[in-house]
Amino acid sequence: MGKFLAWFLGFWLVVGSVLGAKEGGTLVYARGADGSSMDPALVTDGESYAATSNIYETLVQFKYGSTEIEPALASSWEISKDGLVYTFHLRQGVYFHTTKYWKKKIELTSKDVLFSFKRQMRNEKPYYKEARSYGYWESMAMSNIIKDIEAPDKYTVKFTLKHPEAPFLADLGMDFLSILSQDYAQELAKSGRQDQLSKKPIGTGPFKLALWLKDERIVLVKNQEYWGTKAHLDQVVLKVIPNPSSRTLALQKGEVHIVHAPNPNEVQALEKSHNIVVEKVPGLFVTWLSLNNQKKPFNNRLVRLALNYGINVDEYVKIVYEGYASRAINPLPPDMWGYNKNIKPYPYDPAKARALLKQAGYLNGFETTLFSSSRYNKKGAEFIQAQLAKIGIKVKIEFFEWGTYIKKTASGEHTIAFSGWQADTGDPDNFLDILWSKHAASEIPSRNSSFYKSDAYSDLVTKAKRVTNEKERAKLYHKAQEIFYKDVPCVLLAYPYVIVPHLASVKGYKATGVQLNRFVNVYFDK
Repeated sequence: MGKFLAWFLGFWLVVGSVLGAKEGGTLVYARGADGSSMDPALVTDGESYAATSNIYETLVQFKYGSTEIEPALASSWEISKDGLVYTFHLRQGVYFHTTKYWKKKIELTSKDVLFSFKRQMRNEKPYYKEARSYGYWESMAMSNIIKDIEAPDKYTVKFTLKHPEAPFLADLGMDFLSILSQDYAQELAKSGRQDQLSKKPIGTGPFKLALWLKDERIVLVKNQEYWGTKAHLDQVVLKVIPNPSSRTLALQKGEVHIVHAPNPNEVQALEKSHNIVVEKVPGLFVTWLSLNNQKKPFNNRLVRLALNYGINVDEYVKIVYEGYASRAINPLPPDMWGYNKNIKPYPYDPAKARALLKQAGYLNGFETTLFSSSRYNKKGAEFIQAQLAKIGIKVKIEFFEWGTYIKKTASGEHTIAFSGWQADTGDPDNFLDILWSKHAASEIPSRNSSFYKSDAYSDLVTKAKRVTNEKERAKLYHKAQEIFYKDVPCVLLAYPYVIVPHLASVKGYKATGVQLNRFVNVYFDK
Protein backbone atom coordinates (compact mmCIF):
# COMPACT_ATOMS: atom_id res chain seq x y z
CA MET A 1 0.00 0.00 0.00
CA GLY A 2 2.87 2.34 0.92
CA LYS A 3 4.62 1.77 -2.43
CA PHE A 4 1.37 2.37 -4.31
CA LEU A 5 0.75 5.60 -2.39
CA ALA A 6 4.29 6.82 -3.10
CA TRP A 7 3.83 6.02 -6.79
CA PHE A 8 0.41 7.73 -6.87
CA LEU A 9 1.72 10.90 -5.22
CA GLY A 10 4.82 10.91 -7.45
CA PHE A 11 2.65 10.49 -10.52
CA TRP A 12 0.48 13.47 -9.67
CA LEU A 13 3.49 15.59 -8.77
CA VAL A 14 4.83 14.98 -12.26
CA VAL A 15 1.46 15.52 -13.93
CA GLY A 16 0.76 18.59 -11.84
CA SER A 17 4.11 20.12 -12.78
CA VAL A 18 3.17 20.19 -16.46
CA LEU A 19 -0.58 20.84 -16.28
CA GLY A 20 0.19 24.45 -17.13
CA ALA A 21 2.31 23.46 -20.10
CA LYS A 22 1.60 24.98 -23.46
CA GLU A 23 2.07 22.20 -25.98
CA GLY A 24 4.01 23.12 -29.10
CA GLY A 25 6.03 26.18 -29.99
CA THR A 26 9.64 26.81 -31.01
CA LEU A 27 12.40 27.22 -28.44
CA VAL A 28 15.46 29.25 -29.50
CA TYR A 29 18.65 28.41 -27.61
CA ALA A 30 21.48 30.90 -28.16
CA ARG A 31 25.07 29.69 -27.87
CA GLY A 32 28.52 30.91 -28.79
CA ALA A 33 29.65 28.28 -31.27
CA ASP A 34 28.36 25.53 -33.52
CA GLY A 35 29.03 21.82 -33.17
CA SER A 36 31.60 20.07 -35.33
CA SER A 37 29.71 16.88 -36.27
CA MET A 38 26.40 15.04 -35.96
CA ASP A 39 28.15 11.71 -35.32
CA PRO A 40 28.51 11.52 -31.52
CA ALA A 41 31.34 8.99 -31.78
CA LEU A 42 33.55 11.53 -33.54
CA VAL A 43 33.29 14.49 -31.19
CA THR A 44 34.30 15.48 -27.68
CA ASP A 45 32.77 18.96 -27.45
CA GLY A 46 29.58 20.02 -25.70
CA GLU A 47 28.50 22.14 -28.67
CA SER A 48 28.06 19.02 -30.80
CA TYR A 49 26.36 17.06 -28.03
CA ALA A 50 23.79 19.84 -27.50
CA ALA A 51 22.26 18.62 -30.75
CA THR A 52 23.11 14.92 -30.81
CA SER A 53 21.89 14.20 -27.25
CA ASN A 54 18.39 15.13 -28.45
CA ILE A 55 18.65 13.10 -31.68
CA TYR A 56 20.33 9.92 -30.46
CA GLU A 57 19.96 7.76 -27.37
CA THR A 58 22.11 5.39 -25.34
CA LEU A 59 21.44 2.05 -23.65
CA VAL A 60 21.14 3.80 -20.29
CA GLN A 61 20.82 7.49 -19.56
CA PHE A 62 21.14 9.96 -16.71
CA LYS A 63 17.94 11.02 -15.04
CA TYR A 64 17.44 14.60 -16.15
CA GLY A 65 18.92 17.04 -13.64
CA SER A 66 21.04 14.40 -11.88
CA THR A 67 23.82 11.84 -12.33
CA GLU A 68 21.51 8.92 -11.51
CA ILE A 69 21.41 6.09 -14.08
CA GLU A 70 18.04 5.03 -15.50
CA PRO A 71 16.92 2.79 -18.39
CA ALA A 72 16.88 4.22 -21.92
CA LEU A 73 17.09 2.02 -25.03
CA ALA A 74 17.72 -0.89 -22.68
CA SER A 75 14.72 -1.48 -20.43
CA SER A 76 16.68 -3.68 -18.01
CA TRP A 77 20.06 -5.33 -17.47
CA GLU A 78 21.96 -7.83 -15.34
CA ILE A 79 25.57 -7.78 -14.16
CA SER A 80 27.38 -11.02 -13.38
CA LYS A 81 28.75 -11.55 -9.86
CA ASP A 82 32.33 -11.24 -11.07
CA GLY A 83 31.51 -7.90 -12.75
CA LEU A 84 32.65 -9.11 -16.17
CA VAL A 85 29.40 -9.71 -18.03
CA TYR A 86 26.69 -7.08 -18.60
CA THR A 87 23.51 -8.27 -20.32
CA PHE A 88 21.08 -5.66 -21.65
CA HIS A 89 17.50 -6.22 -22.78
CA LEU A 90 16.44 -3.75 -25.47
CA ARG A 91 13.05 -2.12 -25.68
CA GLN A 92 10.92 -3.52 -28.45
CA GLY A 93 9.07 -1.29 -30.89
CA VAL A 94 11.68 1.50 -30.94
CA TYR A 95 12.13 2.88 -34.45
CA PHE A 96 14.77 5.07 -36.05
CA HIS A 97 13.72 8.44 -37.43
CA THR A 98 12.22 8.87 -40.84
CA THR A 99 13.13 12.17 -42.51
CA LYS A 100 13.31 13.83 -45.90
CA TYR A 101 16.66 12.09 -46.46
CA TRP A 102 15.76 8.66 -44.94
CA LYS A 103 12.32 7.21 -45.65
CA LYS A 104 12.71 3.66 -44.34
CA LYS A 105 11.03 2.84 -41.03
CA ILE A 106 13.43 0.45 -39.29
CA GLU A 107 13.22 -0.96 -35.78
CA LEU A 108 16.21 -0.69 -33.50
CA THR A 109 17.62 -4.14 -32.67
CA SER A 110 20.77 -5.66 -31.25
CA LYS A 111 22.56 -5.42 -34.61
CA ASP A 112 22.51 -1.63 -34.32
CA VAL A 113 24.07 -1.76 -30.87
CA LEU A 114 26.83 -4.06 -32.13
CA PHE A 115 27.44 -1.78 -35.10
CA SER A 116 27.63 1.37 -32.95
CA PHE A 117 30.18 -0.16 -30.57
CA LYS A 118 32.22 -2.35 -32.89
CA ARG A 119 32.96 0.36 -35.45
CA GLN A 120 34.73 2.21 -32.62
CA MET A 121 36.20 -0.94 -31.07
CA ARG A 122 37.74 -1.98 -34.39
CA ASN A 123 38.56 1.59 -35.36
CA GLU A 124 36.53 1.09 -38.53
CA LYS A 125 36.23 4.14 -40.77
CA PRO A 126 34.49 3.07 -43.99
CA TYR A 127 31.78 5.62 -43.29
CA TYR A 128 33.97 8.66 -43.93
CA LYS A 129 35.97 9.75 -46.95
CA GLU A 130 38.39 11.78 -44.87
CA ALA A 131 40.40 10.73 -41.82
CA ARG A 132 38.38 10.74 -38.60
CA SER A 133 39.05 9.64 -35.04
CA TYR A 134 36.87 8.15 -32.32
CA GLY A 135 38.21 10.55 -29.69
CA TYR A 136 36.27 9.54 -26.59
CA TRP A 137 36.62 5.81 -27.25
CA GLU A 138 40.37 6.15 -27.62
CA SER A 139 40.84 8.54 -24.68
CA MET A 140 38.94 6.17 -22.41
CA ALA A 141 40.78 3.10 -23.78
CA MET A 142 37.44 1.35 -24.28
CA SER A 143 39.07 -1.38 -26.38
CA ASN A 144 41.11 -2.28 -23.31
CA ILE A 145 37.92 -2.59 -21.28
CA ILE A 146 35.53 -4.47 -23.58
CA LYS A 147 36.62 -7.97 -24.58
CA ASP A 148 33.61 -8.84 -26.72
CA ILE A 149 30.07 -7.77 -27.62
CA GLU A 150 27.49 -10.35 -28.63
CA ALA A 151 23.82 -10.41 -29.63
CA PRO A 152 22.23 -13.62 -28.29
CA ASP A 153 19.00 -12.57 -29.95
CA LYS A 154 17.27 -9.64 -31.64
CA TYR A 155 16.67 -7.74 -28.41
CA THR A 156 19.57 -8.82 -26.20
CA VAL A 157 23.14 -7.52 -26.08
CA LYS A 158 25.90 -9.01 -23.94
CA PHE A 159 29.16 -7.22 -23.09
CA THR A 160 32.08 -9.25 -21.75
CA LEU A 161 34.79 -7.15 -20.11
CA LYS A 162 38.48 -7.89 -19.84
CA HIS A 163 38.42 -6.92 -16.19
CA PRO A 164 35.95 -5.42 -13.69
CA GLU A 165 35.31 -1.77 -14.53
CA ALA A 166 33.43 0.16 -11.83
CA PRO A 167 32.41 3.15 -14.03
CA PHE A 168 31.27 0.98 -16.97
CA LEU A 169 27.51 1.31 -16.49
CA ALA A 170 27.76 5.09 -16.14
CA ASP A 171 30.04 5.24 -19.18
CA LEU A 172 27.30 3.62 -21.27
CA GLY A 173 25.17 6.71 -20.69
CA MET A 174 27.75 8.96 -22.37
CA ASP A 175 26.85 10.47 -25.73
CA PHE A 176 29.72 8.94 -27.68
CA LEU A 177 28.10 5.52 -27.10
CA SER A 178 24.83 6.59 -28.74
CA ILE A 179 23.16 3.97 -30.92
CA LEU A 180 23.15 4.61 -34.68
CA SER A 181 21.34 2.74 -37.44
CA GLN A 182 23.48 0.11 -39.13
CA ASP A 183 21.16 0.06 -42.16
CA TYR A 184 21.45 3.81 -42.68
CA ALA A 185 25.25 3.86 -42.30
CA GLN A 186 25.74 0.93 -44.67
CA GLU A 187 23.44 2.38 -47.33
CA LEU A 188 25.35 5.68 -47.20
CA ALA A 189 28.63 3.83 -47.56
CA LYS A 190 27.38 1.76 -50.52
CA SER A 191 26.20 4.86 -52.39
CA GLY A 192 29.36 6.87 -51.77
CA ARG A 193 27.67 9.30 -49.36
CA GLN A 194 29.70 8.33 -46.29
CA ASP A 195 30.18 11.83 -44.92
CA GLN A 196 26.43 12.33 -44.57
CA LEU A 197 26.57 10.19 -41.43
CA SER A 198 28.17 13.17 -39.68
CA LYS A 199 25.84 15.72 -41.29
CA LYS A 200 22.41 14.08 -41.58
CA PRO A 201 21.80 12.00 -38.44
CA ILE A 202 19.23 9.25 -37.98
CA GLY A 203 18.59 8.40 -34.33
CA THR A 204 15.79 7.25 -32.05
CA GLY A 205 15.53 10.33 -29.83
CA PRO A 206 12.70 12.75 -29.08
CA PHE A 207 13.88 15.19 -31.78
CA LYS A 208 15.17 14.77 -35.32
CA LEU A 209 17.20 17.04 -37.58
CA ALA A 210 15.32 19.36 -39.93
CA LEU A 211 18.11 21.80 -40.87
CA TRP A 212 21.78 22.51 -40.21
CA LEU A 213 23.27 25.75 -41.50
CA LYS A 214 26.88 25.56 -40.31
CA ASP A 215 27.88 28.29 -37.86
CA GLU A 216 24.36 29.74 -38.03
CA ARG A 217 21.67 27.42 -36.68
CA ILE A 218 20.45 23.88 -36.19
CA VAL A 219 16.72 23.18 -36.30
CA LEU A 220 15.39 20.12 -34.48
CA VAL A 221 11.78 19.01 -34.87
CA LYS A 222 9.64 16.87 -32.59
CA ASN A 223 9.72 13.13 -33.27
CA GLN A 224 6.01 12.33 -33.39
CA GLU A 225 6.71 8.59 -33.27
CA TYR A 226 9.01 8.71 -30.26
CA TRP A 227 8.77 5.55 -28.11
CA GLY A 228 8.86 7.43 -24.80
CA THR A 229 7.15 10.54 -23.44
CA LYS A 230 7.01 12.90 -26.40
CA ALA A 231 8.47 16.39 -26.35
CA HIS A 232 6.20 19.33 -25.58
CA LEU A 233 7.98 21.57 -28.09
CA ASP A 234 7.45 21.41 -31.84
CA GLN A 235 10.93 22.70 -32.61
CA VAL A 236 14.24 23.62 -30.99
CA VAL A 237 16.57 26.05 -32.75
CA LEU A 238 20.22 26.05 -31.67
CA LYS A 239 21.29 29.50 -32.80
CA VAL A 240 24.93 30.63 -32.99
CA ILE A 241 25.56 34.14 -31.60
CA PRO A 242 29.32 34.34 -30.92
CA ASN A 243 29.29 37.52 -28.82
CA PRO A 244 27.96 36.98 -25.25
CA SER A 245 26.58 40.52 -25.00
CA SER A 246 24.70 40.02 -28.27
CA ARG A 247 23.19 36.81 -26.84
CA THR A 248 22.09 38.70 -23.75
CA LEU A 249 20.55 41.50 -25.81
CA ALA A 250 18.68 38.95 -27.91
CA LEU A 251 17.24 37.44 -24.72
CA GLN A 252 16.18 40.83 -23.38
CA LYS A 253 14.41 41.54 -26.67
CA GLY A 254 12.67 38.16 -26.53
CA GLU A 255 14.36 37.01 -29.75
CA VAL A 256 15.78 33.92 -28.01
CA HIS A 257 14.51 31.93 -25.03
CA ILE A 258 17.64 30.50 -23.37
CA VAL A 259 21.22 31.80 -23.36
CA HIS A 260 24.38 29.75 -22.90
CA ALA A 261 27.46 31.29 -21.22
CA PRO A 262 26.41 34.90 -20.60
CA ASN A 263 28.95 37.50 -19.54
CA PRO A 264 29.10 37.34 -15.72
CA ASN A 265 28.96 41.14 -15.53
CA GLU A 266 25.56 41.07 -17.22
CA VAL A 267 23.94 38.54 -14.89
CA GLN A 268 22.79 41.02 -12.24
CA ALA A 269 21.03 43.15 -14.84
CA LEU A 270 19.31 40.05 -16.22
CA GLU A 271 18.13 39.10 -12.73
CA LYS A 272 16.36 42.44 -12.43
CA SER A 273 14.31 41.80 -15.58
CA HIS A 274 10.77 40.80 -14.64
CA ASN A 275 10.44 38.38 -17.54
CA ILE A 276 13.83 36.65 -17.19
CA VAL A 277 14.89 33.89 -14.79
CA VAL A 278 18.58 33.21 -14.13
CA GLU A 279 19.41 29.67 -13.02
CA LYS A 280 22.66 29.68 -10.98
CA VAL A 281 24.05 26.48 -9.51
CA PRO A 282 27.54 25.10 -8.78
CA GLY A 283 28.39 22.89 -11.73
CA LEU A 284 30.34 19.68 -12.12
CA PHE A 285 32.82 21.76 -14.06
CA VAL A 286 36.57 22.49 -13.89
CA THR A 287 38.69 24.94 -15.92
CA TRP A 288 42.46 25.07 -16.09
CA LEU A 289 45.44 26.32 -18.06
CA SER A 290 46.94 23.39 -19.95
CA LEU A 291 50.75 23.34 -19.97
CA ASN A 292 52.06 20.98 -22.63
CA ASN A 293 54.29 18.69 -20.55
CA GLN A 294 55.89 17.24 -23.69
CA LYS A 295 57.21 20.59 -24.96
CA LYS A 296 59.96 22.84 -23.65
CA PRO A 297 59.96 24.60 -21.28
CA PHE A 298 56.88 22.94 -19.75
CA ASN A 299 58.52 19.52 -19.68
CA ASN A 300 60.34 20.99 -16.67
CA ARG A 301 58.36 20.67 -13.42
CA LEU A 302 60.05 23.76 -11.95
CA VAL A 303 58.69 25.89 -14.79
CA ARG A 304 55.19 24.52 -14.31
CA LEU A 305 55.48 25.14 -10.58
CA ALA A 306 56.62 28.71 -11.27
CA LEU A 307 53.44 29.41 -13.21
CA ASN A 308 51.35 28.07 -10.33
CA TYR A 309 53.04 30.59 -8.01
CA GLY A 310 53.15 33.33 -10.65
CA ILE A 311 49.43 33.54 -11.52
CA ASN A 312 47.04 35.08 -9.01
CA VAL A 313 44.26 32.57 -9.54
CA ASP A 314 41.98 34.10 -6.91
CA GLU A 315 42.12 37.40 -8.79
CA TYR A 316 41.60 35.60 -12.10
CA VAL A 317 38.39 34.02 -10.77
CA LYS A 318 37.12 37.41 -9.56
CA ILE A 319 37.88 39.18 -12.84
CA VAL A 320 36.69 36.49 -15.24
CA TYR A 321 33.75 34.99 -13.34
CA GLU A 322 32.78 37.98 -11.17
CA GLY A 323 31.69 35.91 -8.20
CA TYR A 324 30.09 33.05 -10.15
CA ALA A 325 32.88 30.53 -9.59
CA SER A 326 35.24 29.33 -6.89
CA ARG A 327 38.95 28.67 -7.18
CA ALA A 328 39.89 25.20 -8.46
CA ILE A 329 42.21 23.24 -6.18
CA ASN A 330 41.94 19.70 -7.57
CA PRO A 331 41.22 18.42 -11.09
CA LEU A 332 37.85 17.21 -9.76
CA PRO A 333 34.76 19.27 -8.81
CA PRO A 334 34.38 19.63 -5.02
CA ASP A 335 30.82 18.27 -5.06
CA MET A 336 31.92 14.95 -6.57
CA TRP A 337 32.78 12.02 -4.34
CA GLY A 338 36.49 11.22 -4.23
CA TYR A 339 37.50 14.89 -3.94
CA ASN A 340 40.57 15.37 -1.70
CA LYS A 341 39.70 18.11 0.79
CA ASN A 342 43.17 18.08 2.41
CA ILE A 343 44.97 19.60 -0.56
CA LYS A 344 45.53 23.36 -0.41
CA PRO A 345 46.18 25.63 -3.41
CA TYR A 346 49.56 27.15 -4.25
CA PRO A 347 49.70 30.74 -2.93
CA TYR A 348 50.35 33.70 -5.21
CA ASP A 349 54.05 34.46 -4.82
CA PRO A 350 55.72 36.10 -7.85
CA ALA A 351 59.11 36.27 -6.11
CA LYS A 352 58.98 32.50 -5.56
CA ALA A 353 57.96 32.08 -9.21
CA ARG A 354 60.97 34.07 -10.45
CA ALA A 355 63.29 32.06 -8.19
CA LEU A 356 61.92 28.80 -9.59
CA LEU A 357 62.45 30.01 -13.16
CA LYS A 358 66.04 30.92 -12.30
CA GLN A 359 66.53 27.48 -10.76
CA ALA A 360 65.14 25.92 -13.95
CA GLY A 361 67.68 27.83 -16.06
CA TYR A 362 65.41 30.66 -17.23
CA LEU A 363 66.97 33.62 -15.45
CA ASN A 364 65.63 36.02 -18.09
CA GLY A 365 62.36 34.21 -18.58
CA PHE A 366 61.22 33.03 -22.01
CA GLU A 367 58.64 33.61 -24.75
CA THR A 368 55.61 31.40 -25.35
CA THR A 369 52.17 31.40 -26.98
CA LEU A 370 48.76 31.08 -25.33
CA PHE A 371 46.00 29.49 -27.42
CA SER A 372 42.46 30.68 -26.76
CA SER A 373 39.07 30.56 -28.42
CA SER A 374 35.73 32.30 -28.38
CA ARG A 375 34.73 30.15 -25.41
CA TYR A 376 37.35 31.78 -23.18
CA ASN A 377 37.07 35.54 -23.15
CA LYS A 378 39.71 38.02 -24.11
CA LYS A 379 39.76 39.39 -20.57
CA GLY A 380 40.99 36.07 -19.15
CA ALA A 381 43.71 35.64 -21.78
CA GLU A 382 44.99 39.17 -21.25
CA PHE A 383 45.02 38.64 -17.47
CA ILE A 384 47.23 35.55 -17.85
CA GLN A 385 49.46 37.47 -20.27
CA ALA A 386 49.91 40.33 -17.78
CA GLN A 387 50.52 38.00 -14.83
CA LEU A 388 53.24 36.05 -16.62
CA ALA A 389 54.90 39.25 -17.82
CA LYS A 390 55.54 40.12 -14.16
CA ILE A 391 57.71 37.02 -13.75
CA GLY A 392 59.58 37.47 -17.03
CA ILE A 393 57.50 35.33 -19.38
CA LYS A 394 56.44 37.07 -22.58
CA VAL A 395 53.14 35.64 -23.87
CA LYS A 396 51.68 35.99 -27.35
CA ILE A 397 47.92 35.27 -27.54
CA GLU A 398 46.43 33.45 -30.53
CA PHE A 399 42.65 33.15 -30.91
CA PHE A 400 41.00 30.39 -32.95
CA GLU A 401 37.51 29.44 -34.07
CA TRP A 402 36.16 26.73 -31.75
CA GLY A 403 36.47 23.75 -34.11
CA THR A 404 40.04 24.69 -35.04
CA TYR A 405 40.90 25.29 -31.40
CA ILE A 406 39.69 21.81 -30.41
CA LYS A 407 41.75 20.16 -33.17
CA LYS A 408 44.93 22.09 -32.36
CA THR A 409 44.86 21.47 -28.62
CA ALA A 410 43.81 17.83 -28.98
CA SER A 411 46.77 17.21 -31.27
CA GLY A 412 49.20 19.01 -28.94
CA GLU A 413 50.10 21.98 -31.15
CA HIS A 414 49.95 24.36 -28.18
CA THR A 415 52.38 25.14 -25.39
CA ILE A 416 49.73 26.84 -23.20
CA ALA A 417 45.96 26.69 -23.75
CA PHE A 418 42.72 27.19 -21.85
CA SER A 419 40.85 23.99 -21.10
CA GLY A 420 37.66 23.01 -19.34
CA TRP A 421 35.57 19.94 -18.65
CA GLN A 422 31.98 19.47 -17.60
CA ALA A 423 31.05 16.07 -16.21
CA ASP A 424 29.66 13.39 -18.49
CA THR A 425 28.89 11.16 -15.49
CA GLY A 426 28.90 11.39 -11.71
CA ASP A 427 31.99 9.18 -11.43
CA PRO A 428 35.45 10.68 -10.63
CA ASP A 429 36.88 8.49 -13.39
CA ASN A 430 35.26 10.88 -15.86
CA PHE A 431 37.77 13.53 -14.80
CA LEU A 432 40.77 11.75 -13.35
CA ASP A 433 41.21 9.07 -16.04
CA ILE A 434 39.87 10.59 -19.27
CA LEU A 435 41.65 13.92 -18.79
CA TRP A 436 44.91 13.06 -17.03
CA SER A 437 45.94 9.41 -17.50
CA LYS A 438 49.00 8.49 -19.53
CA HIS A 439 46.99 6.38 -21.98
CA ALA A 440 44.75 9.41 -22.69
CA ALA A 441 47.89 11.44 -23.40
CA SER A 442 49.13 8.78 -25.82
CA GLU A 443 46.06 9.03 -28.08
CA ILE A 444 45.72 11.69 -30.77
CA PRO A 445 43.36 13.51 -30.59
CA SER A 446 43.73 13.59 -26.82
CA ARG A 447 41.54 14.89 -24.03
CA ASN A 448 44.69 15.06 -21.87
CA SER A 449 45.58 18.49 -23.22
CA SER A 450 48.56 18.84 -20.87
CA PHE A 451 49.92 15.52 -22.22
CA TYR A 452 50.68 14.56 -18.63
CA LYS A 453 52.19 11.07 -18.42
CA SER A 454 52.75 9.89 -14.86
CA ASP A 455 53.05 6.17 -14.20
CA ALA A 456 52.37 6.61 -10.49
CA TYR A 457 49.25 8.71 -11.06
CA SER A 458 47.90 6.50 -13.85
CA ASP A 459 48.45 3.30 -11.88
CA LEU A 460 46.28 4.67 -9.07
CA VAL A 461 43.37 5.82 -11.26
CA THR A 462 43.49 2.55 -13.18
CA LYS A 463 43.43 0.54 -9.96
CA ALA A 464 40.45 2.63 -8.78
CA LYS A 465 38.50 1.55 -11.87
CA ARG A 466 38.90 -2.10 -10.92
CA VAL A 467 37.55 -1.70 -7.37
CA THR A 468 33.82 -1.74 -6.75
CA ASN A 469 33.84 -0.43 -3.18
CA GLU A 470 33.35 3.35 -3.32
CA LYS A 471 35.34 4.07 -0.13
CA GLU A 472 38.33 2.11 -1.42
CA ARG A 473 38.10 3.89 -4.76
CA ALA A 474 37.97 7.27 -3.00
CA LYS A 475 41.21 6.49 -1.09
CA LEU A 476 42.97 5.73 -4.37
CA TYR A 477 41.64 8.92 -5.94
CA HIS A 478 42.85 10.93 -2.93
CA LYS A 479 46.38 9.58 -3.43
CA ALA A 480 46.23 10.29 -7.16
CA GLN A 481 45.29 13.91 -6.47
CA GLU A 482 48.28 14.24 -4.13
CA ILE A 483 50.61 13.10 -6.93
CA PHE A 484 48.88 15.45 -9.36
CA TYR A 485 49.40 18.34 -6.93
CA LYS A 486 53.15 17.66 -6.73
CA ASP A 487 53.58 17.14 -10.48
CA VAL A 488 51.69 20.38 -11.35
CA PRO A 489 50.82 19.38 -14.94
CA CYS A 490 48.65 22.50 -15.33
CA VAL A 491 47.45 25.64 -13.58
CA LEU A 492 44.01 24.89 -12.15
CA LEU A 493 41.72 27.90 -12.46
CA ALA A 494 38.05 27.67 -11.50
CA TYR A 495 34.97 25.70 -10.61
CA PRO A 496 32.44 27.79 -12.56
CA TYR A 497 28.77 27.94 -11.74
CA VAL A 498 26.28 26.88 -14.36
CA ILE A 499 24.47 30.11 -15.25
CA VAL A 500 21.47 29.80 -17.55
CA PRO A 501 19.34 32.90 -18.14
CA HIS A 502 16.01 32.19 -19.82
CA LEU A 503 12.65 33.79 -20.35
CA ALA A 504 10.27 33.19 -17.43
CA SER A 505 7.88 31.47 -19.82
CA VAL A 506 10.37 28.61 -20.29
CA LYS A 507 9.73 25.74 -17.88
CA GLY A 508 11.26 22.32 -17.31
CA TYR A 509 14.89 23.24 -18.08
CA LYS A 510 17.38 22.06 -15.44
CA ALA A 511 20.84 23.53 -14.97
CA THR A 512 22.04 20.72 -12.70
CA GLY A 513 23.37 17.21 -13.30
CA VAL A 514 24.92 16.13 -16.59
CA GLN A 515 23.77 16.36 -20.22
CA LEU A 516 22.08 19.68 -19.53
CA ASN A 517 20.72 20.46 -22.96
CA ARG A 518 18.10 17.74 -23.28
CA PHE A 519 14.96 19.53 -24.38
CA VAL A 520 12.35 16.76 -24.20
CA ASN A 521 11.14 18.01 -20.80
CA VAL A 522 11.12 21.71 -21.70
CA TYR A 523 7.88 23.55 -22.38
CA PHE A 524 6.33 27.01 -22.40
CA ASP A 525 4.09 28.18 -19.61
CA LYS A 526 0.55 29.00 -20.71
